[in-house]
Amino acid sequence: MSNTTEAINQLNTATTTIALILSLINFPPGAVGLIFNVLVFTRPVLNRQPCSFYFLISTLFNLFVVFIILPVRIVSNSFNLDLANYNLGICKTEFYSFYVVRVVSIWLILLACIDRYFHSSSNIKLRRLSSLKMARISSSVLTLLMIVIYSHMIVYFEIANVTSQTGQATQTCNARKGTYRSFSASWHMTLYSLCPSSLMLLFGILTVRNIHQHHRIIPTHSDNNQRHNRRTDMQLLRMLTIQVLFIIVSTMPSSAIRLYSSFTATTTKNAFQTAQENLATQLCNSLSYFAHSTSFYLYTLTGSLFRTELTKIIGRCFHFRSNFIETSGTGQNQMSLNPINQQRNTAVVVIDHQ
Repeated sequence: MSNTTEAINQLNTATTTIALILSLINFPPGAVGLIFNVLVFTRPVLNRQPCSFYFLISTLFNLFVVFIILPVRIVSNSFNLDLANYNLGICKTEFYSFYVVRVVSIWLILLACIDRYFHSSSNIKLRRLSSLKMARISSSVLTLLMIVIYSHMIVYFEIANVTSQTGQATQTCNARKGTYRSFSASWHMTLYSLCPSSLMLLFGILTVRNIHQHHRIIPTHSDNNQRHNRRTDMQLLRMLTIQVLFIIVSTMPSSAIRLYSSFTATTTKNAFQTAQENLATQLCNSLSYFAHSTSFYLYTLTGSLFRTELTKIIGRCFHFRSNFIETSGTGQNQMSLNPINQQRNTAVVVIDHQ
């Protein structure tokens, strides 16, 4: 019995440690990277591209994930402090807003995939759908749609007693036990991972097919402007592809473990089984946050255009800093020379009086 208790304690310690380490790995690099994303995607070279607009809006939602959701989860998982477990209003608002923000950020990348499909199509009517105006409309409609679709959480989320890592009953904000909890897990798995991932792959394949057909039709000789636009399109497509693959790998385990937990919620489990499931759940949930925090590093690795614009931003920052230091140094030198000049003037005045 003592061996079982020791194993449970080790699993609980591992759960807390892994969740904290992965969250801390996510937070500082993710915060810096997302800020750079905003700076790069607002550059004149990229801010006119509808695909870049989707990247930018997705980044803004991911900033909420990194600066709001991640700290709340760090405090909740590592220190067992979460106001949502004690106040019903906070419980409903927190989970509702957190779910909506994370889902919208993923679906915006799907819209970017659809935009690339439209842009690469030989059908002129479809190509016209790839525009900045359409990107703004689609992003707004998507956000409003997800707000409505997830509104059932406001009604059916509640504070209930559940078995903690130590095997004790504690108050936790969760979906209503029973059919709705299974539905909520299936619903979120479908909207957060399964559906967008499948559609991303589908439109990715269709886009590649369009590009191959396009290369067969277009003439080999084209002007510099066409080559530049084609190169930009390929850079954005490469950046999009690597992010799609990373989203799929990061989000699928979390949705799968959530679905498993919902279907086995009515099954009687001992403390050791509960500790094992908590470890798997925290590991998968922590990994899912990488889908929201790593886009900058994926773009930097795969997009030369992104790296070029990033280099310009960094170079401008260093240039401004060096100019500021030179200006400050010149001002200090002038201030240090002023007392000497004043002393000389005073000396001249004294000699004249003598």
